[in-house]
Amino acid sequence: MNKGGLVVKKQEMTRVWVEDKFVPVTIVKVVPQEIVRYKTAEKDGYAAVVVGVDKKEKEAKKWKKIVYKDTIEFKIDSDYEQNNQVGKVFDVDMVQGIESVDVMGISKGKGFQGMVKRCNIKGMPATHGHKFTRTWGSKGNRKPRRTLKGHPHAGHMWVDRVTLKDIKILDIVKANGEQLIALKWSLPGAYNGLLKITLN
Repeated sequence: MNKGGLVVKKQEMTRVWVEDKFVPVTIVKVVPQEIVRYKTAEKDGYAAVVVGVDKKEKEAKKWKKIVYKDTIEFKIDSDYEQNNQVGKVFDVDMVQGIESVDVMGISKGKGFQGMVKRCNIKGMPATHGHKFTRTWGSKGNRKPRRTLKGHPHAGHMWVDRVTLKDIKILDIVKANGEQLIALKWSLPGAYNGLLKITLN
């Protein structure tokens, strides 16, 4: 079932005491967001709700324009639109009573990396006069005289979309005008990076 979701910002990691054990958690902050519009199966090929994040109004002499810092989609069921009209503002109450969620985010970028770090290869021997210990050996067969697809190479590392399933919600806090959620384990992305929480 597609119950929509919530957009949050990753803040920091800490640990909490759960059943006589310290458990690592990631603190996320709910950002201002509202429903912008709906996508339908007839027009767009699939049903989804479009959520606008950080609403701002731009003014000129003759017009006003509403701009969102980002827009994020959530797939929904057919009866979702009946209970959630355009313009509805989401907050932390949306996850009250829910035990686990799916979290999607963009992983941190590591730049251009070699094969030892990027592909976890062993590398060349570090003795007997070797000068290139963190490089690869043979890249393939004698024929065909080209590198086949699938061989590991050095290159840009990460900045990938990562989805984590069944992440437990350990705590929900409202304090100092902020809405915070404590999610178990580490989550993808950098500080203040947007994360997409999908309700199970």
